[in-house]
Amino acid sequence: MKALLPFVRMLLAHRGWVFAGMLLSLLTLLAAIGLLTLSGWFISASALAGVSVLSARQFNYFTPGAGVRGFAIARTVGRYFERVTTHEATFRMLAELRSWFYRRLEVLGPARLQAFRSADLLNRLVADINALDNLYLRVLVPTLVALAVSILVVLFIARYSPAIALLTTVALLLAGVLLPMLAQYAGRRLGRLQLLLLSRLRVRLLALVQGQADLHIYGGVDTSIQEAQAVERQLQRTQLRMALISGLTTAVLTIIAGVAGVGALVLGTELVLSDVIAPAHLAMLLFCVLAVFEAVAPLPLAYQYLSKTITAAERLNEVSGASAGVCYPDADLEVPVIPGQIMLRDVCMRYTEHAPLALDQLSLSVAPGEHVLVLGHTGSGKSSLINLLARFYDPEAGAVELSGCPVRSYSETTLRAQMSVLSQPVQLFAGSVADNLSLALPDASPSELLEVLRRVCLDQVLGDNPLEYQIGESGSRLSGGQRKRLALARALLKPSPLLVLDEPTEGLDAVTEAAVIKGVLDSCQGRTVLMISHHLQMANHFDRIIVLDRGCVIEAGTPVELAERPDSRYNQLRAL
Repeated sequence: MKALLPFVRMLLAHRGWVFAGMLLSLLTLLAAIGLLTLSGWFISASALAGVSVLSARQFNYFTPGAGVRGFAIARTVGRYFERVTTHEATFRMLAELRSWFYRRLEVLGPARLQAFRSADLLNRLVADINALDNLYLRVLVPTLVALAVSILVVLFIARYSPAIALLTTVALLLAGVLLPMLAQYAGRRLGRLQLLLLSRLRVRLLALVQGQADLHIYGGVDTSIQEAQAVERQLQRTQLRMALISGLTTAVLTIIAGVAGVGALVLGTELVLSDVIAPAHLAMLLFCVLAVFEAVAPLPLAYQYLSKTITAAERLNEVSGASAGVCYPDADLEVPVIPGQIMLRDVCMRYTEHAPLALDQLSLSVAPGEHVLVLGHTGSGKSSLINLLARFYDPEAGAVELSGCPVRSYSETTLRAQMSVLSQPVQLFAGSVADNLSLALPDASPSELLEVLRRVCLDQVLGDNPLEYQIGESGSRLSGGQRKRLALARALLKPSPLLVLDEPTEGLDAVTEAAVIKGVLDSCQGRTVLMISHHLQMANHFDRIIVLDRGCVIEAGTPVELAERPDSRYNQLRAL
């Protein structure tokens, strides 16, 4: 239950809606019980009054008739506004929860989020948060309202018969306390399993949809479908068992209410025969006893699924409670003094505690406005260099400086303003070309957007109006090279002193690659460019080349200097 406490506190932020919903729920339930109770008395009293002409004339039909109509109207109107307020409170809480959860995800960064699958995170953001609507709508409000209504009704019945009040109290304890406890115990494991199976099924289905092309190529579609179907069958069996528990608790609740009604009828009959209460009061008490079970009727089902709600809360707390891999100061401790400068001194970095070093005593420097090409085979530490500069990870040892100051001294906003990064792989968003470009510079004019498309040779291949071209989900309507160039254009558009490019020409032919690199470098005069690549065709266009191997700089120099060394790694790479 401790897992639910943070979310209960979130409800207090909307306490106006929360308490209004509770009050309306209480009044609505009291109106429903009052309607049935008064109707029982009214019908019985009217029947008895009709025994003689005199009693019929003396009987007041109008007051109880108005009461019945008043209770009926109050129940109908109250039910409507109770639904409005309780659902408004729930939806407000769910909306706040999604924003809260996303903010927790954002601060974790890539270092921590790698421990979770994206489909699982999406399931937590959507399904697990939706499961928390059970907390307010089906647990807190019904429990508190049932307690208040039960006390009021028992006190009312006690005015006429303490024995019937005691019987009603025992029956309410059985139906409203013991039965929900048994339902929670019976559904504890199944509710948790149901949520986990639902998450597992969604992960498998998302993987099946996203990986259709490869699954078709390698003949794995049937196997993937069978695995998803196996999880679905297990989920269906779990849901069936939960439904059986729900049916059983409903039957037991009906039996308890029926026994309480029969007991109230027997005790009430004795009281009528003893002239302790009037005959019409017997029907009133009997209907009141039967009606009060409406207050506790939702509780067994709510507590049966409480374990599902608790599991959802635990899964959300697991992510939100994770410590951030990188912590940024709230305000800049230092301000950039040499925009575009990069300096790394004896940097060591590893991705997990026991993993091998990705960077080992790495030292390098890049001057402002310098265009540098970083070469190296896969696993040599090129992408790790980007992760350090973007501060997705912090080094284990050594110093990382950007624009003349340690990267640790910048707030996240200032750090992001210092660089524009083309990552690997690229991420595009469904919409138009202009929509994707505008992420880098929201107030860019159409002419600026067309110019940057021209720089990457993408202005002539997307039709007459390239800015309005719809690229599809994740750029599915673009080729691999076009996706890369669109992401490159977006990186170019961001006005930052440093441009970091990870394999920007991957998937391009030699002619297009040469044109794109020339367009990029021409547009970055006075701007620092750090480009990571396996390709050497355009190496001569860079001011300097740095070659990495096993996380270390093994050689650095101008293209001419390295080419003049017969045994240089640069020449070895050119010879491949």
